[in-house]
Amino acid sequence: TVGSLAPDRPGVYGLYQDGQTIYFGSSKTSIRDRLRSHLAGLEGPCTRSASHVNWELSTTPVERERQLLLEFQSLYGRLPRCNNVVP
Repeated sequence: TVGSLAPDRPGVYGLYQDGQTIYFGSSKTSIRDRLRSHLAGLEGPCTRSASHVNWELSTTPVERERQLLLEFQSLYGRLPRCNNVVP
């Protein structure tokens, strides 16, 4: 399944649908567990629809998530559609 190969380590991840970024998130423990939670719909219907994912290991995942969201916001003037706030 999408995300099943993700590492069981801390980091950040992106969720995508139809080539569009829909969400950036982070996990202080397991990227794989967070992705499974999103794709199962446990984090709400918005991220459940992701068709592709990517990830990046990070020792400071919340900081890295913040950086990714601010970069996205700077480029597009908004956050990804499933993100509500910058941490």
